[in-house]
Amino acid sequence: MKDKRFLIFDLDGTVADSAPGILDSVEYALNEMGLTPPDRAFLARFVGPPLRYSFTAYIGLSEEDAEKAIAFYRKHYAEKGIYNTSLFPGVAEFLKAAKERGKTLLLATSKPAVFAEKVLRMLSVFEYFDFVSAASFTPELDSKPKIIERAVAAAGAAADDCLMIGDRVYDIEGARENGIGCVGVVNGSPFAAELAENGALAVADDFFALKELLL
Repeated sequence: MKDKRFLIFDLDGTVADSAPGILDSVEYALNEMGLTPPDRAFLARFVGPPLRYSFTAYIGLSEEDAEKAIAFYRKHYAEKGIYNTSLFPGVAEFLKAAKERGKTLLLATSKPAVFAEKVLRMLSVFEYFDFVSAASFTPELDSKPKIIERAVAAAGAAADDCLMIGDRVYDIEGARENGIGCVGVVNGSPFAAELAENGALAVADDFFALKELLL
C-alpha cells in the first residue's frame, strides 16, 4: 500500500472530528420538524453518508420531508455547527509527511464544497490537498462513488495507483465501485468492525498508525 501515489481522503469522521457540529445540526433539524431526536449514539451514523440518505434511511422521512430537514440542518450548520469541528490527532503530521514523500492528496466528501473547503481552511490543512471533490446542494453529485470518481478523474489518476482512506462502509463501497482499495481509520469511533467486515484492506486506530501503514 505504500506504493500508492494518490491518496483519497474522506472528510467527516476521517480527517475532521465534525461529529459535535453535525449532531447538533441534526438535532436542530429534527426539532424544527416537530420530531424527537434519537440519542446521540444512534445519530452518530449521520457522520459520513449523504444527508438525504441519512434522513430517509435512519429517520424514515419521506424524500419531501428529508429536503425540509436538510434545509434546517444546513441553516444551523452554516451558522453554528461548522465551527464545532476539530482536526483528529496526527492528521496534519500525516498530510505533511505524505506531501514530502511525493503523494498527491485528494478529498472526496459528501459535504457540499462550500462547507468542505471552509472546514479545511479553518483547520489549516487546505494547502495539502491537490483537489477537493465534494457533493452539490442538489442530488446530482450526491453519491460517494460519483464523488470519488470525480476526484480520480481530476487528478488524472489510474485506479490501481489510488487508495481511499475513510471511516465508514460508504467509503469502502464508493472506492470499490471505482476499482480502488480502501483503508479504514477509526479515530475512536465505533465503526472498526463495520470497516473490517466490509472489506477494508486494513483498519488503523488513528493517523499515527495510518502513517506506519501507508508512509
